[in-house]
Amino acid sequence: MDKRSGTPARILIVSSSVARRASLSESASSALHLRAQITFDSRISLERFSTSHPDILVADLDTPASAAAMIHFLEQAPSGAGSVALIDEPEAEWVRTALSSGINAIIAREAGPEELQLALQAADAGFVLLHPTSVHVLALGSAVHEPNEAITNDDAADEFPEALTAREDQVLRLMSIGLGNKEIAARLAISDHTVKFHISSILGKLNVSSRTEAVSLGIRKGLIPI
Repeated sequence: MDKRSGTPARILIVSSSVARRASLSESASSALHLRAQITFDSRISLERFSTSHPDILVADLDTPASAAAMIHFLEQAPSGAGSVALIDEPEAEWVRTALSSGINAIIAREAGPEELQLALQAADAGFVLLHPTSVHVLALGSAVHEPNEAITNDDAADEFPEALTAREDQVLRLMSIGLGNKEIAARLAISDHTVKFHISSILGKLNVSSRTEAVSLGIRKGLIPI
């Protein structure tokens, strides 16, 4: 989805409802200003995704079965595949599993074009976008852990060969809210080159290969507050 080249985004919309597929197609076209090649399916299928080669999967999850199918897809999806889930009141464990499996955006099923646009941009850039409901669910889920089960920053640091520096911690948190390198550089008053250096160091210390994985792991291990 290259805005500079004007290449249309290839979007695969999955929903069991014909009406929902039409509505989501209209929203996606509006969000991307009609610059989208949209295909449809009634169920989540890794085979269909692999053969149609979309940039991003947009899945309307209206049943527990479809939510489970999304997790199954994420666990097997090729590296770099963009993914957006539209789901209402997801369980905390589902959100955690989806994040750890590399999902890019979790938004409400009735999200409008503007929110869908942000979700698609997050998927395209490899960022993570969560609807406030999902963040609240995660927060409630964390609150029910017994004290000896709670994950703290100290616990997380012990699991990695080398702890993040204070600056790397700042960069990781800014990555988690969707800021790009230039925005992070401006926010911290450092150069783009320094930001890239910090991100490279973060990926190495967390033993991950992408920004999405770093943010997902940071959330799960308590490095990023929610």
